[in-house]
Amino acid sequence: MRRIYINGRFLTQPMTGVERYAYSICKSLMQKGQDFTIVCPKASIQDCYDTTGMKIIKYGIGNSHFWEQCILPFFFLFKKNYLIFSFTGLGSILICNKVMTIHDLSFLEDPSWFSRAYYYWYKLMTPLAVRTSRHIITVSHFSKQEIRRFYPFVKGDKITVVYPSVDRDKFINKRIENEYGEQFALAVSSLDPRKNFLRLVEAFKGIDNCKLYIVGNTNRVFGQRSQLKEVPVNVKLLGRVTDEELVRLYNQASCFIFPSIYEGFGLPPIEAMECGCPVLASDIPVIHEVCIDAAEYFDPNNIDSIRDTIVGYFREQQNKKKTMQTRGYANAHRFDWGKTAQHIIELSQTI
Repeated sequence: MRRIYINGRFLTQPMTGVERYAYSICKSLMQKGQDFTIVCPKASIQDCYDTTGMKIIKYGIGNSHFWEQCILPFFFLFKKNYLIFSFTGLGSILICNKVMTIHDLSFLEDPSWFSRAYYYWYKLMTPLAVRTSRHIITVSHFSKQEIRRFYPFVKGDKITVVYPSVDRDKFINKRIENEYGEQFALAVSSLDPRKNFLRLVEAFKGIDNCKLYIVGNTNRVFGQRSQLKEVPVNVKLLGRVTDEELVRLYNQASCFIFPSIYEGFGLPPIEAMECGCPVLASDIPVIHEVCIDAAEYFDPNNIDSIRDTIVGYFREQQNKKKTMQTRGYANAHRFDWGKTAQHIIELSQTI
């Protein structure tokens, strides 16, 4: 019987989007009774991960890309009939019995969005990992098309779309009285240039009846790291917040705004919809795939379009809000971690 392993390097890192994806799949596989073993570095597991009941083997030294590329392969040196999943990204190019995950190819779409070190590393390693993988997981049909566009040597049947979802025990609709003392719109993301916060902030310079709260931090992998040093008085930068605080913000915001110009999936709009928060989002293909008719759309490259959509929503808020909440909740329930885990189980049995 084939043994299933999971690359657990993500457990030693803070939980951002791709780490949450990997962790949530592990939890769902365990709930479905799937037997698997996580192999991770000997470094401490971050407190944000509850690994109770998970089979974990700590192996080797370090917890960097070096561990993943050069140390992890030794664990499998004499093993046969196994398959290892890397849910956060590349996996080791020296391991052929692996399934890698490509969340997006934004570093190829526009290298200026990232640091030079990040860009050149992934430009070199991604095609090597693709060629040495048994299969590729990605998070949307848009990203599958992008993989085919940038790596035309990859056949379509080598790529499987496995949607993410949200933790419904955590992201819940509990609309309560506003504790923040003012009406506000919410935006959530890392402060990455492709998230387009510069245009969103510029749009809010012409809006008087609502504040904008932005949740997210900069990261050294991104270019233009100081892009939001100065903001107008009606914009608040909240930095990183706990999941509990994020849920409160989703529940008390008048609307959620997602101005990104490039995404692999875009999970925050689904989190917002699950919490009953109406969504205004970029008119780009992947967001239409994710949000369908449950969001109002604007041109993310046009500040006037962003501003007009926001102003129009607030003008008609009383008429629009209930319908948008209903559509949003129904749309969010298209995505389910149980379905995601079942895709992984079926994939492990067929490739």
